[in-house]
Amino acid sequence: MKTLDTSIKGILKVTTPLVISGVAMNLVGVIDIMLVAGLGEAEVGGTGNGQILYALLFVIGMGFTSGMQIIIGRRNGEHDYRAIGSLFYQGFYFVLFFATLLFLFIQLFIPSILGGLFDSVNVVEYATIYMKTRGYGIFFTLLNLLFIGFFVGITKTNILGYFTPFISVLNIGLDLALINGYGPFPEMGVEGAALASVISEGAGTLLFVIYTWKYVDLSKFGLQTIIPFNWTQTKVILDVSSPIMLQNAITIGAWFSFFTFVEHLGERALAISQIIRGIYMFVMVPIFSLADATNTFVSNLMGEKNFDKIIPLLLKTMGLGFLVNLSFFILVSFYPEFSVSLFTTDASLVKDAMPPLMVITYSMFVFTLAFLPFRAVSGTGNTLTALIIESTGVAIYLVYTYYVAVIAEMELYVVWTSEFVYFGFMLILSAGYLKWGNWRAREI
Repeated sequence: MKTLDTSIKGILKVTTPLVISGVAMNLVGVIDIMLVAGLGEAEVGGTGNGQILYALLFVIGMGFTSGMQIIIGRRNGEHDYRAIGSLFYQGFYFVLFFATLLFLFIQLFIPSILGGLFDSVNVVEYATIYMKTRGYGIFFTLLNLLFIGFFVGITKTNILGYFTPFISVLNIGLDLALINGYGPFPEMGVEGAALASVISEGAGTLLFVIYTWKYVDLSKFGLQTIIPFNWTQTKVILDVSSPIMLQNAITIGAWFSFFTFVEHLGERALAISQIIRGIYMFVMVPIFSLADATNTFVSNLMGEKNFDKIIPLLLKTMGLGFLVNLSFFILVSFYPEFSVSLFTTDASLVKDAMPPLMVITYSMFVFTLAFLPFRAVSGTGNTLTALIIESTGVAIYLVYTYYVAVIAEMELYVVWTSEFVYFGFMLILSAGYLKWGNWRAREI
């Protein structure tokens, strides 16, 4: 039987479409902030916090599709292809159910929750506007993640390198038309940014359905016949995915808490941090893509029982990640103001953003060294262990961030050094588990 190609070429074959897809997806968030930045600091803070809160909700559902992806990868490695179809259909039923719950939560409870979290009335107003509109797209968001989990699990990621850029280009075009108003389109501001995402993600779902129906071998993967809901199979997915769902909620919740703490330093500090977040998330994309590839490679190798290939694979992906970080570091070192100036023409804002920007250029190296081993732990199927690692790191991170931002009210760049604390602990715990843990015995 054919085994997985874990050479640098094989890794890049899977990773490159994911990088293209990730860049395209994150570019939308960056463009949103760039366009909204012209409206005011409160609009930037509200939109940015709305994006993070929306991410907090959908990544819980993404935890389920990630668990499904791990099991699909294991079955793919075992060459049990027909079992994959049943996994996909159980994922479909769960996603529809969970999306309905999230939609109702957003529409009924988000306004009061935001009002209790932030001091600025303006930030609350714009975050509420963003969230209530964006909530209509939660069905499309989770369905798209379902398809992505399927294609990544079977290591057929090429299609993502085509579809996601198309969706993102459509989103950006709608952003330009709806945020500031263009031609026949109304000027909708923050609401326009949210509506653009809803429409483009809906178009993406349609594309995934058509492509899967016409070009995927439905018979091979057991997709040709609709399989009814099966609680036993859904429970198997939940056993793997529920720690990831909780882990994702903790991760984004910590990120959201970070900006809640920063808001105590003022709207300006929050606006700067949202700009830094836009840059940070964009340069993280190749590492996230390498992490997704690491996750599915490890899962497939576990299915093949090729345990000895896992650590060498991890070292290769970490080496590729280091090269990406080095490129970013060199770019920022020579042109430090360029990336921030894309978001704002305010010279004082650009100047104030320089110290935290330099902090994240260094923290990216620690992020890479920590995050790839962490995703390898998840790829083995030991998602409960990954949850413990994540929870420990987040707890220490939040204590540190709260102290420097809220109690000590230190400079913004000091608050951003919390990234070193978070990823430092993640690195120690993940590397320790891969060296001494009994992950090879994990069965799914």
